[in-house]
Amino acid sequence: MQLYTHRLDGTGQVLIYRPLLGLAFVGNAAMAELCQRVTAGGTSAPLNVEGEAMRFLSSVGFLRADPSPPPQTGRLFRPILAVLLMTNRCQLRCVYCYAAAGSMPGMDLPEELGKQAIDLVCANAQEQKARAFEVSFHGGGEPSLAWQTVQTCTAHARQKPLPARITLTSNGVWSKRQCEWIVSNLDGVSLSMDGRPETQNERRPFASGKESFEAVWRNLNEMDRRGFEYSIRLTAAAPWEGFPKEIEFLCRETGCKSFHVEPTFHIQRGTHGDALPGEGQAFVDAFLEAEEIAAKAGRRLEYSGARIGLLLDTFCTAPFQALIINPLGQLVACYELAGQSHAMNDVSTIGYLKDGRIHLDERARRRLHTLLGARREACRDCFCYWSCAGDCYIRSFSSESDDPAKRGERCQINRKLTEALILKKIAEGSGVCGFTRAGAHSGTIQEFHPGAHP
Repeated sequence: MQLYTHRLDGTGQVLIYRPLLGLAFVGNAAMAELCQRVTAGGTSAPLNVEGEAMRFLSSVGFLRADPSPPPQTGRLFRPILAVLLMTNRCQLRCVYCYAAAGSMPGMDLPEELGKQAIDLVCANAQEQKARAFEVSFHGGGEPSLAWQTVQTCTAHARQKPLPARITLTSNGVWSKRQCEWIVSNLDGVSLSMDGRPETQNERRPFASGKESFEAVWRNLNEMDRRGFEYSIRLTAAAPWEGFPKEIEFLCRETGCKSFHVEPTFHIQRGTHGDALPGEGQAFVDAFLEAEEIAAKAGRRLEYSGARIGLLLDTFCTAPFQALIINPLGQLVACYELAGQSHAMNDVSTIGYLKDGRIHLDERARRRLHTLLGARREACRDCFCYWSCAGDCYIRSFSSESDDPAKRGERCQINRKLTEALILKKIAEGSGVCGFTRAGAHSGTIQEFHPGAHP
């Protein structure tokens, strides 16, 4: 049995959590100790406790064995997803852009490289008897600026013997003709925007300084009108009390069903701003308020570091099973690596694509996987082990401590949000069990089932 007992600050209570079983409840220290003894010695171990406590554990399913953990993400490189990092050019100058898009000499993905990547992932999908393959237009800039290549690669993918799911990650600044083509030819869009007009215009202006909200809003409304599948990816920043208002606005004014947010601190272009100790709590509070607003509107709000509905053996499958090609023809392990200027370029470049063949640097790939494995192993005693899975390596490799409690503010955000979201699941539960004897607790219990891992 894999058990985590996590003390809840200032309450004297303990979160008792079986992630592989999908079971969590709150108890006192005596109940936590009982659960630890049961886990260590099995139900046959001598237990000097009241029988009622054991009956409670039995009734909630705690005595069940753990199911098998999810299979390890395949290390043999046979990707059926091609991520094409189209360009580093961009019409906008977002104040927090990690890639500083538009600020460097322009580079576009050669059309032929895009077609070669599509050929390879389709062939892998056929070999694995998969039903389809995937193509994602992404990049350190705005993919739709490489418009002809987007159209050509889409046509190339649609001609393949297997169906292709083709998506675009975009700032939403398209002409009317481009919008029509996108909703008619693609399968989905991840739209990067930040919400209300004043927020969007302040944080995501055009290079000229012109406001961008109306240009994006026009295309968002057209996607809604056409019933096209899209999600919205927001970047949240101080003042944090504004973030719930962004979600409230988007829930009220759009048909978007799914929102994803990532926080940024100490805004600057060309890097990820790090939060100072204690600063993350404001984001946690804002996220929880916004998540409640989204839930009441029948929408979903997610943050990558706190995914309690998933069992993950790695934070992201990109370093293992995605064919990510940048404009230089490099095979990279993260969607952020659109050029050689990225701070993580050396550790993230694992080969190149040339003449229709993947030239994989196995040594570099093994080195990265070893680092990823060591990072996650250091998290084994953390209750977020199966949901955070070591976190995003682009952000976490700068951490100097192996102690999850001392790993920096993003780690604390992940822990606090995971705790809060589990407690919310417990509060929503239908079973209420009160105990008054030694080893007992008073509270609610909730069983929830992790979904399929990516």
